[in-house]
Amino acid sequence: MPNVVVDMIKDLAWECCRHYSCLDNCCLCNYNYVMTKYKHSLQDDIGYWLNRLRMKVHSSFLAKLAKQDIAIPEWRILISLYNNDASNIVELAKFIEVDKGAVSRVLDKLESSGLVIRQPGKDRRSSVVVLTKKGEELTPKLAQLAELNEKEFFSCLSETEKKQLKSILKKLLRHAGIESLGGWFLK
Repeated sequence: MPNVVVDMIKDLAWECCRHYSCLDNCCLCNYNYVMTKYKHSLQDDIGYWLNRLRMKVHSSFLAKLAKQDIAIPEWRILISLYNNDASNIVELAKFIEVDKGAVSRVLDKLESSGLVIRQPGKDRRSSVVVLTKKGEELTPKLAQLAELNEKEFFSCLSETEKKQLKSILKKLLRHAGIESLGGWFLK
């Protein structure tokens, strides 16, 4: 609230308190109660702290991947293919939880970079996406960058604390109604 408004409220409350003889239920007492009891700060918000950490972890990993000319959406697809979590556009979209159009655009870039190829599937409507030799060689290096990034931010936690943190984050996601379509965060 702007200071001018706060000062006006204080002045009005003081006049009310002085005029009606304070009985601990006057405007000034209520104003003081509300302003002290319900003072809110960004530092009180868990979401604020989660977002600050997420931004730092994300930007750090983004910088590491950029040195390899890879973006995070490309990384997600490469590691999903490498681990055989998905093999076509529909499965990839479901597993990494983005729409099929976004997956297709990222695959176009990966294909032009020589990291993946699309092969005909069992029916004409689907194609199977596979890593090329170049993609198979690059993905483990990118995984090492991901592990390095994790260590930079979370090495201060014990293994037990890391498991607890993951468990709490999964619980919060479920509570927020964010159930994974691909089920990856439930693993």
